Amino acid sequence: MLFIVLQQLSLVCLIILGVITLVLLLYYFGLFARFSFRKEKPLHATEDFPPVSIVITARDEAHNLIKSLPSLLTQEYPNYEVVLVNDNSRDETASLLVEYKQRYNHLHPVDLSSSISNMQGKRFPLSIGIQAATHEKVLLTDACCIPSSPYWLQHVAQQFVRNTQIVIGHVTCPNQEGANNRIQRYDALMSSLQAFSYAMANMPVLANGRNLAYTKTIFFQNQKKFVSQFRLPFGDDDIFINEIAKKNIQNVVSHPDATIIQPQDSFFNWLRKKRFQCISRSHYKLKSRFVLRNYNCMSLLFYFAAIVALIVSLGNLACLLTAIGIIVVKIASQYVVQGMAAAKLNEKKLIPLFLWYDIVFAFLNPLINLASNFEKWK
Repeated sequence: MLFIVLQQLSLVCLIILGVITLVLLLYYFGLFARFSFRKEKPLHATEDFPPVSIVITARDEAHNLIKSLPSLLTQEYPNYEVVLVNDNSRDETASLLVEYKQRYNHLHPVDLSSSISNMQGKRFPLSIGIQAATHEKVLLTDACCIPSSPYWLQHVAQQFVRNTQIVIGHVTCPNQEGANNRIQRYDALMSSLQAFSYAMANMPVLANGRNLAYTKTIFFQNQKKFVSQFRLPFGDDDIFINEIAKKNIQNVVSHPDATIIQPQDSFFNWLRKKRFQCISRSHYKLKSRFVLRNYNCMSLLFYFAAIVALIVSLGNLACLLTAIGIIVVKIASQYVVQGMAAAKLNEKKLIPLFLWYDIVFAFLNPLINLASNFEKWK
């Protein structure tokens, strides 16, 4: 009798494990594979590139601008400008901009005084910068960010083909030693993989404003939506894109030369940013929230279901082998799809520990989401 009960329990656990794995495989091959297996296009002739305005906002970031401005102002691009909004800075930002303006004619500083705005966050200064931009194509990044190459602007701009109005790029931190660095790079890899894949599936969900381009036309057409979120000190990128992006108007840029490098955070500062990210995602459309949360939920449930299925199948060799087979299929599929994405984004060194990172984030993401409910931001 006990043997029959264990057999039935093993069968139920295997079915549950199989269903969860099937859902994850749908994510891997139905969504993520769209980006992982996509063939990249070579750069075309520079005379075909449209004029572009790079827009940056900065508040007390002279120490970052000294590092980032030279690479932003020396891009290999025929016609572009850098619009830098000085948002009430009290450091040496103003004098630094005067110095760089004398050396680079395509730097256009915009000064905001405290009498104009004391709003929290960068939505207001960003909107001022976009209005001040001369060109139709606008590329956003931050003062602390550095392009991975002088061809960053070329790779982003060439994605504006046909009716494309939004281009999403990859953002990561420098390749350094240490577990904290690898965790943040894996998180950046998975964020870009999801953003790119969903966009290519015509269901855009998220974006990173440190490497994001769109047209002034689509911004002004949706300016009311942008302004409606002024009270939020975050989400100027992903919430806005989640609201305005529609089918067939967005593209992605994944060439390693098109990556933006951001400073590595301390582990606890990174966790806090992840909590703010969870708050931002609470403002997403219902469909977008479901797609993201369902993947995180299935990732966590897979490990619970795998452990339980292995334990209850110990007395039944056929069930045990079936459970092991399902687990191997899931892990192998994950390595193939995510590994291809990592190779495209120049993150091959992360591949050997993909399983470990997946386990860590499967349990970490629910904890971060729970902690975000107690985050004070108002």
